[in-house]
Amino acid sequence: MLNDLDVIVKQFPNTAAWNTVRLYAIGDVHVGSESFDERAIRKKISIIKDDPYGLVSLCGDLGDFGLKSSVTNPLRATLQPREQIQFIYELFEPIKDKIVSAVPGNHEDRLVREIGTNSPLYDLCVRWGCPDVFRENAAILKLLFGTLRGNEQQNCFIIVTTHGSSRTRHRKFTGSFDGVDAFISGHTHEPSYNPMGRISVDAIHAKAKWNPCKSIVVDAHLAPGGYGLKKEYEVPPPPELQYLELTTKRDTDKNRTTRKVMDYHSITI
Repeated sequence: MLNDLDVIVKQFPNTAAWNTVRLYAIGDVHVGSESFDERAIRKKISIIKDDPYGLVSLCGDLGDFGLKSSVTNPLRATLQPREQIQFIYELFEPIKDKIVSAVPGNHEDRLVREIGTNSPLYDLCVRWGCPDVFRENAAILKLLFGTLRGNEQQNCFIIVTTHGSSRTRHRKFTGSFDGVDAFISGHTHEPSYNPMGRISVDAIHAKAKWNPCKSIVVDAHLAPGGYGLKKEYEVPPPPELQYLELTTKRDTDKNRTTRKVMDYHSITI
């Protein structure tokens, strides 16, 4: 299990066909919950599976893993923890080769804290054959793909994935990183897309550059019901598949990279 600050580097073909990739954000699946929306996650996985240039970032809470100390009632779970783990393994197995980062959520952390096991998400990554993409707290991902100038240069994006926290804390957290193109998180069950601006200063050349930065908070795969209604939680919107379309534009006259382009999209499920 690698350190959180060890950057995950994923390189894809240096060809024009790979000049644009789609990075899908998935989290808060909650397999085993009585409100689990199985139809939504299966539809999402089907779309990703059929996308030859699709990649996946997982931001935790794939299973519900309810305990006696949890808000949720574990006695009403539709699957026991070991059954949840097997269900998740089979669910994501068709797109295992597309997973480029994986961070556990507080629901996976329950088992680590209460039982002292490995994170179930780490064990799943081992079974999927991608333990290198797992990070315990935050994943810093460097994506290299496509071609900008023959074999000399590829598109490059830096993505940070966490499970997430409150809106205020997350906003402060994103301001702690320099040189990041996008953030992916979840936890709040309140999906959102937040475009941000950053100014980077080049001290050597005495120049300042205005750069884009994006933040995605994923939706939860839970239908209205259960303790969410009892505790008057805000009813979530219908599920969507959120993704960033990543590419880089070049100024062919000046033969230099001009800007990174991150178009946000969502597909209603």
